[in-house]
Amino acid sequence: MKRLGGLDLARGLACLGMIEAHAYDAYVDAPHRATVAFALTRFIALLPLPLFLTLAGMGVALRVQRGIERGEAPRDVRRELLWRGFRVVLAGYALNVIYGLMDGARALGSYLRFDVLHVIGASSMLLGLLLPGRARPQRTALAVAVLMLLPSPWLNAAAADLESPLRFALVPFVDIAPFTVMPLFPLAAWCALGAALTPVCVRWPGRVALVALGVAVISNSGMEAWLRAAGVPLSRTHPAVWLNALDLGARALVVIGVALVAYPRLATTRFALPILLTLGTTSLRVYAFHLPFAYGALGKPLRALSDTSVAAATPWVAGLMGLTYALVRASDWLRDRWRAWRYTPAVP
Repeated sequence: MKRLGGLDLARGLACLGMIEAHAYDAYVDAPHRATVAFALTRFIALLPLPLFLTLAGMGVALRVQRGIERGEAPRDVRRELLWRGFRVVLAGYALNVIYGLMDGARALGSYLRFDVLHVIGASSMLLGLLLPGRARPQRTALAVAVLMLLPSPWLNAAAADLESPLRFALVPFVDIAPFTVMPLFPLAAWCALGAALTPVCVRWPGRVALVALGVAVISNSGMEAWLRAAGVPLSRTHPAVWLNALDLGARALVVIGVALVAYPRLATTRFALPILLTLGTTSLRVYAFHLPFAYGALGKPLRALSDTSVAAATPWVAGLMGLTYALVRASDWLRDRWRAWRYTPAVP
């Protein structure tokens, strides 16, 4: 099974959404955060996390399917997927240390934080452990999605009151302040959902996008009504998080379905598509390169500007997108030069 360009396109869109989300959040001053323009940036900001996780699950499912087609031993596929996911988790902790040192952080939570890369890598490892060798891997993935989502409100509520040293062992799984930003319960459900729906998305992307759009509208409306009736805000400790997860997961599927449909029609374009595909195939570097300019030490001059509105921040956001792309291409060039030097045979 060959690499699907539509999934790389969707991942590239997720990268742009991620930069947009972080940059506007970092640069726009408090008085301008009550505007419609800022609310629109927050609407877009909801998409990257479920999109990245859903795509990660699809990547696992496609690798499992490729192993079946090639007749590979399940243990070999499992080993590869576990190593792939572990490297992402390791990269997450390495970036914690790098960013912490750059910013002069002293709190232990800054270095041991379980964040987006950690949950993507750990979710992929979970699926990589469970799916290879299964007769019906999609059913297994769907069961994992349900099991990661349903108990999450009570698990996160129980963790909030936990005082035992055991709480530190639970950091990857539930909200443990200040270490957990992205817990596996419930976020791994998106990864498992992506794995479960991969064959359907690949075969009928347009239909999936339409159905997912309806699911998103219904889920969001139900969640809002539930929260109004309960008189509480949305949190991971309230069962309304079920509908929130369904809503955002469905939105991710809309983007993926549209990207799969659009990719063959955009394949001849020479500008936008190659840029998005480059970002989509280097998403880890996109994350690593842009973040210091948003929340880190390199972004301090922009965050220090006073009275920054969404309009005033937009050129800086666009500039950060361009800079990130330039850094990705520069890193590609350096990698290619290193490989050429390393593997060029010596002339006698």
